[in-house]
Amino acid sequence: MAAPVIEKKRFFCREWAFTKLSHCLEQRPASKTCGVLVVGGPGSGKTAFSAELAWPSAGANARHQRSLNRRLLARHFCQARSEASLSPAQFVRSLVAQLLQPGSDGIHRVSSSSPIPGSATTTSNATTVPLTSREMVAEAYAEKLRTDPEIQAALQPDVLDRDPDDALKKALLFPLLELEPPKCCLFLLVDSIDEGQTLDLPQTGTRDSRRENDNVSRTIAELLANHHHLFPQWLLLVCTARRQSKPISRMFSGFRKIPLDDLRKSLVVRDIQQYILARLDQEDALRQHISRDTAEMLNQLHIKSNGCFLYLEKVLDGVAENFIVLREVREIPGTLNGLYLWLCQRLFSRKQFAKVQPLLNVILAAKLPITQEILYKCVKTACTNITIEDFNRRLHLLRRVISVSRAGALMLFHHSFAEWLLDVKHCTQKYLCSAVEGHAMLAAYYTLRGPELNADEICVLGQHLQRSITNVATTNCNLDVHTLQVLWMIGSGAPIEDCYLDSSECILWPRQEVKLLKLLIDAGAKPSEKVVEDDASKDAVSSSQVSQDVSPMDESPSEPLTELLGESGDINQADSCGRTVLHTLAADGNASLLELALATCPQAKLEATDRHGQTPLNLAARHGYADVVRVLLASGACADHADCDGWTALRAAAWGGHTQVVEMLLEHGAMVDCADWDQRTALRAAAWGGHEDIVKALLQHGADVNRTDDEGRTALIAAAYMGHSEIVEHLLDFGAEIDHADNDGRTALSVAALCVPSNHGYAKVVTILLERGAAVDHQDKDGMTPLLVAAFEGHRDVCELLLEYEADVDHCDATGRTPLWAAASMGHGSVVALLLFWGCYVDSIDNEGRTVLSVAAAQGGTDVVKQLLDRGLDEQHRDNSGWTPLHYAAFEGHIDVCEALLEAGAKIDETDNDGKGALMLAAQEGHAALVERLLEQHRAPIDQHAHDGKTALRLAALEGHYDTVRVLLSHNADVNAKDADGRSTLYILALENRLAMARFLLEHARADVESRDSEGRTPLHVSAWQGHVEMVALLLTEGSASVNACDNENRTPLHSAAWQGHAAIVRLLLEHGATPDHTCNQGATALGIAAQEGHEHCVRALLNHGADPSHSDHCGRNAIKVAAKSGHDTVVRLLEEHSANQRSLRPGINGGGSSSATSVTSNSTAETKPSSAILNPLSTQYSPAESPDSTKRRSCVSLGNNSSNSKSSSNLTGSTKSDQGKFNQNSMVNQVVLSETPQQDTGIRYCGWRIVITKKRKSINKFFSFYLSKIKLPHMKK
Repeated sequence: MAAPVIEKKRFFCREWAFTKLSHCLEQRPASKTCGVLVVGGPGSGKTAFSAELAWPSAGANARHQRSLNRRLLARHFCQARSEASLSPAQFVRSLVAQLLQPGSDGIHRVSSSSPIPGSATTTSNATTVPLTSREMVAEAYAEKLRTDPEIQAALQPDVLDRDPDDALKKALLFPLLELEPPKCCLFLLVDSIDEGQTLDLPQTGTRDSRRENDNVSRTIAELLANHHHLFPQWLLLVCTARRQSKPISRMFSGFRKIPLDDLRKSLVVRDIQQYILARLDQEDALRQHISRDTAEMLNQLHIKSNGCFLYLEKVLDGVAENFIVLREVREIPGTLNGLYLWLCQRLFSRKQFAKVQPLLNVILAAKLPITQEILYKCVKTACTNITIEDFNRRLHLLRRVISVSRAGALMLFHHSFAEWLLDVKHCTQKYLCSAVEGHAMLAAYYTLRGPELNADEICVLGQHLQRSITNVATTNCNLDVHTLQVLWMIGSGAPIEDCYLDSSECILWPRQEVKLLKLLIDAGAKPSEKVVEDDASKDAVSSSQVSQDVSPMDESPSEPLTELLGESGDINQADSCGRTVLHTLAADGNASLLELALATCPQAKLEATDRHGQTPLNLAARHGYADVVRVLLASGACADHADCDGWTALRAAAWGGHTQVVEMLLEHGAMVDCADWDQRTALRAAAWGGHEDIVKALLQHGADVNRTDDEGRTALIAAAYMGHSEIVEHLLDFGAEIDHADNDGRTALSVAALCVPSNHGYAKVVTILLERGAAVDHQDKDGMTPLLVAAFEGHRDVCELLLEYEADVDHCDATGRTPLWAAASMGHGSVVALLLFWGCYVDSIDNEGRTVLSVAAAQGGTDVVKQLLDRGLDEQHRDNSGWTPLHYAAFEGHIDVCEALLEAGAKIDETDNDGKGALMLAAQEGHAALVERLLEQHRAPIDQHAHDGKTALRLAALEGHYDTVRVLLSHNADVNAKDADGRSTLYILALENRLAMARFLLEHARADVESRDSEGRTPLHVSAWQGHVEMVALLLTEGSASVNACDNENRTPLHSAAWQGHAAIVRLLLEHGATPDHTCNQGATALGIAAQEGHEHCVRALLNHGADPSHSDHCGRNAIKVAAKSGHDTVVRLLEEHSANQRSLRPGINGGGSSSATSVTSNSTAETKPSSAILNPLSTQYSPAESPDSTKRRSCVSLGNNSSNSKSSSNLTGSTKSDQGKFNQNSMVNQVVLSETPQQDTGIRYCGWRIVITKKRKSINKFFSFYLSKIKLPHMKK
């Protein structure tokens, strides 16, 4: 498995934070505080801050970072998407590996089998640069590692995996303590120390007993919290964590905190402002959106961000990409969770989220980096009909929330977005994803590759199986989940037998995941003898840890208490987890031995707490050990002690349903209304869990029935949400407020209608609440009544109950949706029929102008559509976008719904605001069967044009729907139809390089390859311009395109390719017969254009195919002149060499060419004056840049190809005709003037051109600007 990769972004501001960190570092020797905790909410820039310390930016603004980086001993980045980065063993291995590196520029992955002691090498350095403090410590540590066998033993893979706590002390901390302190303090950086605690946490109370008495640190946070007191005085621990992470705050309570998002501090506010200004300063795409009207929006954005840089980044990125308009900032919610919801609503319209949800599920569940290919294979296990084209379209929809690493791994852009997708409270049911489904798809993918799996992947397969096959036992009591998982592993064909032998190579080897270890062993994994001996001698994995039924305390020794106390005999001695002997006995449920210990050792501390703040009584109550609770209470244990999460023994027992324990605690006077940090009491926990006896007991002992938690929810709301009707009755009997609303405005009736469980008695809760007088039309903060949410969920019985109690059947929520609209949009035909029976209003319109019939047509419920049509809804109603119900049905591909609408009178040729009809939308989405039905049975206009000129065939072709294109062609669709710019479908395909579809149209439809746009360009022109080599080859070979086709400016494809510098296309066109010296309306050839732009390869190709370098345009400029003026020296040399080579090959040159050339360049004679006129067109009466149009035309005529004016041209031509033989005896100058050979002319002109440039630089510059304005080709329109 690859090590986690930190994608470093541009860094802004935070100078004050680096200064504070530097100050803490300087104070470390004299301070009792050994660490710094950098805190902030999600997206506040903690990881960016750490990355800047690890890899400082360049420039003057990063001096602090670079200074601190030189004092960085090692670093570690915890990432939830990489389990290896969260492993304590891998953490220790990573630190050691960095210390053994000569520099500190990267964290290198070290395999668990790597002989770390042997990998320490020293390199001789001949330089005299003094070593930094970090390098001195690293060298001293490497030397100590080589000579100390104890360190080497602690770093052995088996030992390191088994006990990372001991390895950290023996292999790292103790050796560092023994080193000579460096001149300046160093620091150890650990980013996101609280990472990975959200996606796959086990439910409280479900952990096996081994976890409770395990002395090994399970997380990096626990590892550092247990041992940071052993850090050398010269080493500072710097960690980053979320501000709301209370366990981390308690673990590192003595650390100095640096908050990054506390807006009460002016420096944080300044960071936000500077970030916005820096983005505006550096990005033109952002600046163009700034105006007097939008400037105020930036101030609102600064306030709404609440110190969250991620919030700012996503909004500003959206503005830069023209996805978000600055004016919309006022509509964006002011929290990160609200922003995510707003973005999803913008990104995923209609049913698009359902299409991308499987992809998100897999990404959320992935334990290894997942590429696009693997993601496709995983999704295909669940969506078997998905094609690669459909998959790519779905992946394209996710482009704004998915990032791709340098290695090609797909991941969500931020971990907080992954958490949001799994939290229904924030993402709502509409965008809720399921990691369980993702685990199932990944398990299926690895199963299909069973025989090819390595040790890492076998462990991953087991993990995905255990996380996906979890609910079988609750639905079928006769099926053993563990057995099913074992059979699955065996059936996969994976080489499980040898995976234990390969565990030293396996980063993910689960030595401390007992359930996974048992799964692998039961599936056939065979431990080696060495592993068995080591594990048995050091008690790494015993039979009691992998057995489901055997208790670790079944067999007691002859003197159990003596052995339990050990050599010290101190019953209050705590282990690395902070647990004493009493904790261990309480967690194991051994009441007899606990009673013996308390009787024998009266000094035992009953209120001792472990690292989680739990006393022995808390542990026993959580597990429901009634005998242990009885012993502890009898011994005087405090019944009201709360752990780190605020859970008392009473609340833990009530949550777990341990009735006997609850009764004991109440009898001993436990406070019945003690609440945890979320203000949830024991009554709330019991009501949620459905423990009726416990609820009654708590109520009888005076529990506050209307106590609310932090979200404003009472026990009644919790019981109604879970559908516990008996508990609802008990709570109401004891005075529960029936219409109390939580923070979302929902009452018990609202949540009962919204979230009823899937059993036959689900309506009973609603009945009880209605009978007791619950407000039937209560509105939550979204304006939704119980009837509206029940209609959304399709609970017909609940709807009927609510209607019988006179619920408002026509109530609209904040967005204008009625119960009928809700039921129709979800396809609940029975609920629609019920609402129609009760006389609901059917002509309501939502905020987007849609009727109920429109949303029903989009949903695809044929029975709902027919019911609404029978009720008389308008099948021709147009919404705000001009879509009729037929448009919605065609877009979604619902054939039966389209048939029903057309039978009811819908017009097949009705267009929306963009001019698109139903056939065009169906073709665009690739619904071939529907397209064929509309054409054959309803005579849809096949060549109907939208306002932009597109046809159904064009839309289908651009989307790559071959079946749909084939259907349209079989019905004689016009393949050469043009859009508003005169472009054919083949033209657009060539422009966008859709090679396969272009070939399809050429082969099956004989598309017109010479079709021209409004400027006369053919598909070959745009392909050459865009640089699409394969498309050009296709048009020339399959389409037989005219290689010398001219546009309105008389330019050929060769001009386009030469202008853009596409040498491969230039060669291809020339090989297919392109005329190299074809001139456009300005007289420019492809060679002149390529020379002007400096495209050396194009120039070389044109020269090799006979292009004339001496050719001058209408303004008298040849290739060498324009290349020299543009500063393309390489092209100039190439042209000169070509000219020289051509002169050397011409007969008669050697006889005196040199002297002739010299005479031309040094002395101006009468014979050379025509050439001089060509070299200096500014000698004419009018400057081309200043002359009127008529004069310009006259200049173009006079400045011909080989003459300066018409008179000299006539004289020279006449003399050539009259006296041919005489010129054979003339000097080299006459040959140059009258010759058609471009090389001679170019060479002499170039010499003269250099003289003109030297003497008249200002005039030449002025003229050349005019030349550029005449010769440059306009950019192709896409």
